[in-house]
Amino acid sequence: KHKKMISMIANQTSKPLLRSAIFRSSSAIRDGRQSTGTVSTTRRDVSVGTNLSANECTLQKARPWHMNDTDSNLATDNAVTMPDLFQGKKVAIFGVPSPFTGTCTMAHYPPYQKLQDEFLAKGVDEIVCYSVSDPYAHYNWGKVMGNDFDKISFLADVDGAWARSNELERDYTVASLGHRSARFSMIVEDGIVTAFNLVEDADGDAGWLLEQA
Repeated sequence: KHKKMISMIANQTSKPLLRSAIFRSSSAIRDGRQSTGTVSTTRRDVSVGTNLSANECTLQKARPWHMNDTDSNLATDNAVTMPDLFQGKKVAIFGVPSPFTGTCTMAHYPPYQKLQDEFLAKGVDEIVCYSVSDPYAHYNWGKVMGNDFDKISFLADVDGAWARSNELERDYTVASLGHRSARFSMIVEDGIVTAFNLVEDADGDAGWLLEQA
């Protein structure tokens, strides 16, 4: 059932329009430019040595929509701060433009799932899949792919604030995705970035980041 759904996702989203949008964003990255339409605010580039713990943005834990009085859907009850995420830990993060899209589902995520135990064996305390999305889409996307949330956490940047603050926002409006995040990966040790990649080879990213861990 999961494989059939993933195949449907790939067929529906791996169209030339989406590939073209992502290619244009990648070209802008290589040339040091932002994509047309990206909002300009006071930001900083992420690079080796950046202290991400100082960022005041929060991310949201992937979760189902709770229909009971016991569990909370409130953002404040499910927020992950940067110190929460990074303090005293070695974290591998890979960022994707959007859940349920072809490249993210078929190419970028699966190698991380395959190599998750090797990351942990190299001393990585947590693997994080990040995107500009909502936590409910994140949760169900992970379920479709058979993700073990104890090994790979899914964290959502609901309003894109974290992406904007780190110069990682990209405009995918041409592909009906709006403003999202660039495709990237990094290793963060106790809040400090020790390796950072803007990713064009989604299939090969997990193996490359594993070498950098």
